[in-house]
Amino acid sequence: MKYIGLLSIIFLAGCQSTPMFCEREPASDLCNQKTYRYTTDQALEEFESKKSNKAFALGQTSDGWEFYGYGAGYRSTYKAKSAALEACQTSLDKHGVEGKCELIR
Repeated sequence: MKYIGLLSIIFLAGCQSTPMFCEREPASDLCNQKTYRYTTDQALEEFESKKSNKAFALGQTSDGWEFYGYGAGYRSTYKAKSAALEACQTSLDKHGVEGKCELIR
């Protein structure tokens, strides 16, 4: 019985989460904060200053527009990631432009 707890810890330690976009594609413009527009940069700074934020998604269009969304206040990182992607994609769709949102934080 005492080994069940140890077994679950070993099992969980072996699980890896899905890497963020910037871990897979570090050379992408989505991962280079120096290329971000001012509003995106400000939103990212606000995101990083709050403890309840768990996920930030960013999308860029071919003509340079940026759209973002973040997940805040969720207990689950999975739900925060889903909310961030959904908020970003909703902004893209609302403006009727082609693009794809990726999780960068």
